[in-house]
Amino acid sequence: MNNQDIHIGIVGAGRIGSAIYELLVSSNSEYKISIADEAEKKGFDNDFVKLPITKPTYESDGTGTSVQFRNFVQDKSLIINALPYTQNIALYKYCYDSDVPYFDLSEDEALDNYIKGLQDVPFTMPHCGLAPGMSTVITNSLINGFDEVQEVNIRVGALSQNATNKLRYHSSWSGDGLVNEYLGNCQVVQRGQFGYVPALSGYEKLTLAGEEYEAFHTSGGIGTFAKTLSGIYPYVNVNYKTLRRIGHHDYVDFLFNDLGLEQSELTRIFKNHIPTTRKDLVILYGAVRGNISNSYTERTYYKVFKPERINGRHMTAIEYTTAIGLLAMVELYLSGKLPQDGYVKQESVNLKDVLTTTFGNFYREDM
Repeated sequence: MNNQDIHIGIVGAGRIGSAIYELLVSSNSEYKISIADEAEKKGFDNDFVKLPITKPTYESDGTGTSVQFRNFVQDKSLIINALPYTQNIALYKYCYDSDVPYFDLSEDEALDNYIKGLQDVPFTMPHCGLAPGMSTVITNSLINGFDEVQEVNIRVGALSQNATNKLRYHSSWSGDGLVNEYLGNCQVVQRGQFGYVPALSGYEKLTLAGEEYEAFHTSGGIGTFAKTLSGIYPYVNVNYKTLRRIGHHDYVDFLFNDLGLEQSELTRIFKNHIPTTRKDLVILYGAVRGNISNSYTERTYYKVFKPERINGRHMTAIEYTTAIGLLAMVELYLSGKLPQDGYVKQESVNLKDVLTTTFGNFYREDM
């Protein structure tokens, strides 16, 4: 298929959806692109389509919602879901019905559980982006060559360059997603046994490149990686934790656990009272420990991402690290380097292939 024949549909024109669109356009790929949102958005020329995305109900609610979504999905070569995680299943149903390849950025497990009950699924790749996504691809690449794997640790932080409030945190992405991370149960593997621990547990301090951070369990950032490793290595320990500046954890633990506020109230607080910033940074750290030729060995990946000007457009670190992680998977799929149908896991992707994609070089580790 020629690039001119490929029609990519992006659902959701927020910060990440817009970044995906602009990277695709600036790459001169010649793809046809349509981007949908419920509010009129500028900057998309004739590529914009208005859809009621706050409720992509699968069955018609009397407003023609289902018809509009079905019409948008069914003529696309693939769909990129950049909606909040709560909309995943409803949108996926349209892709499943129309046999349209599906990509998303979600950290949520609900879609994974839904797909388990389906047969003959089209190409389906959830958990693209940064974490889950590239954090899994990169950390999995560190495992190669180990005779025995004992520890797999992933640490990711989306931080502000300047932290001036008591939380020592300014928001650079979705308030809904952040609250969901801090509330959900978190996947871990302990001595080969897969299970869950509460969010905000497992507190630790660590030093990376001379800077001290705190880290704790949050939900969703590991995708299917923990379950996959538990079925391969009988005594391995696997966990994913979020990095924050020292002092953040005590305040969020008070809000989420001591006060026991409802999710809607926590989301309102984080959306309305935490400053947003475009001067952010993303830290990605992966570590694997185990034995290579009877020698206890550690392999690590560490990189700090800051805002960049890419093809003339200023992007925050969280925007381009997330968008590039997804677009790398789209490019690998379209080039035939990924399976062409079925559910595809992030850990099945070769890092070397990712680094050869249009923007994949951003993830090359600084030496």
